[in-house]
Amino acid sequence: MAYITHALAAAKAIDFVRSIAGELSMESETSAESILRAYLENRNNIDMLMKQIERKGSVNRILVIGQTGAGKSSLVNLLAGKKVAKVSDGAKGCTFQFETYQVDYNGEIFELIDTVGLNEGSGGTVKPKEAMKMLIKFIKGNKRGFSCILFVMPKGRITDSFEKNHMLFCQTLLHGQTPSILFLGHCESDDPMDKWIKNEENKTALQIYNFSDIVCGTAQEGGRFAQLIEPLRNETRAHLWESIIEHMLETPRPIEPTLHLLKQMWNSFCDFFGFNWKFLTDQFATFLEYLKSMGVDQETIEQINIVLH
Repeated sequence: MAYITHALAAAKAIDFVRSIAGELSMESETSAESILRAYLENRNNIDMLMKQIERKGSVNRILVIGQTGAGKSSLVNLLAGKKVAKVSDGAKGCTFQFETYQVDYNGEIFELIDTVGLNEGSGGTVKPKEAMKMLIKFIKGNKRGFSCILFVMPKGRITDSFEKNHMLFCQTLLHGQTPSILFLGHCESDDPMDKWIKNEENKTALQIYNFSDIVCGTAQEGGRFAQLIEPLRNETRAHLWESIIEHMLETPRPIEPTLHLLKQMWNSFCDFFGFNWKFLTDQFATFLEYLKSMGVDQETIEQINIVLH
């Protein structure tokens, strides 16, 4: 392709291809075209992708966060305009697991990172060693950072896990520097759908979280009232994409994996789940020895070395 060579002459595009090769564990000598084709879920989007990275050196990355049952996967499907994420109404979730879905919208590629956050009622079900593995995997897989955060919450009370997730992701991981949009779901019974947020008490309660925008709507899929709800789903989708385009960063703000960041996030985990595994010093060697003493396996230790060096 003639303009692949032209596009990859730009430093930003070269950096993007290198980062993708690393994520896919592909050799650096692999051709750019092969790397990008391996990256794309829909290979028909190769021209769209090349124009995008030539223009700004990145794809848009949206972190979708909320506790299990908040409706994140349904929201991903709504934004995609088709079923790409598996929806479950199960009560249990696995903290910090994530799935990435590629969506093309308005001539650009978006990555929607559907993440399971901290969940109420998870005490005793999440083991410290597994939580550490998932945290390292999450940081390693998302070094490219995010263009914005889509925070998902069912309409209703603000829960303790909502506050903990906001602190962990918006403040600790992203230092409050990445725009965040709150999606309030299950508003299909309200007329208009933003009735709940127009209530001054509700609006005031959410002000302290500094959301760039709040969108009320429904991402409900299927069921007996699917046909009746479809116009409301379309309205929600249009409002969400309008908000994302307006508020997202031009390029994702990268995550800088440091020992300080890892320590902060890990200690947040310990607070939430009651782990007696908090780490208090800033010495890397001591940190690794501490993890070994707690029974963390060598593979995870090596992954920490990779992430932080």
